[in-house]
Amino acid sequence: MVLLAGRFIGIHYFGEAIAMHLNGSLVGATRVQSPNEVYTWAAYNGILLGLAPYLVFRLRGYSNQQLNLKSANLKSDAIVIFVVLGIGCVLDLTLGPNIANLTHHQQIVGGLLTFVVHMFGTDLPIMIFIYSILAPRYARLVSPVTAFLLGAASYPAMHVFESWNRYDSLSNSVLSVLVVFLFFFPPGIMKSFLTVRTGNAWVHLWGFHSITPHVTLDTRLIVRDFDIR
Repeated sequence: MVLLAGRFIGIHYFGEAIAMHLNGSLVGATRVQSPNEVYTWAAYNGILLGLAPYLVFRLRGYSNQQLNLKSANLKSDAIVIFVVLGIGCVLDLTLGPNIANLTHHQQIVGGLLTFVVHMFGTDLPIMIFIYSILAPRYARLVSPVTAFLLGAASYPAMHVFESWNRYDSLSNSVLSVLVVFLFFFPPGIMKSFLTVRTGNAWVHLWGFHSITPHVTLDTRLIVRDFDIR
């Protein structure tokens, strides 16, 4: 309901749906977004898909550990984070355009801004909604393998209203859903695996979300949207 409402709200006020990613994130941009649009996107997703669900479950008596938000083995989790983060950064910085193609000022200012807006607009909402709330419930309802796959499938399911999806015809709708699952299911598997394996949703956020690919790749997008020179 939040994503569907965001689609109509975004189109009404900005001409583009409020989705889990900004237009151009990870793929080619088709338009320039205003700073107000970027801030609205980050606040909308951060509050309604991150902060609100977290507070509701905390008020219902769930601890951070029950929500996969507390490490049971900090040293082991840190090792996993650095290994996964290192592999991701190497791939991002060696394959195609990335943050290294920007000036030092753009890298610092744009990189920090990218980190912050994507933390609220994408990273925390995904972590809280899927890997803190849904994943533990999947684990209680079904077998471990099924729970793992449901967690992986939930990731692309939250991206069905990305800016490049089209639902103006049956063929476009089917193609959009297929492309979303082909594009987002592999990273969904990685995020689900890291969360299930460690029992710590922060591992996937720091290892495979907040820095890579958003800072390494999407800083170029934020630099353009905010006209950072």
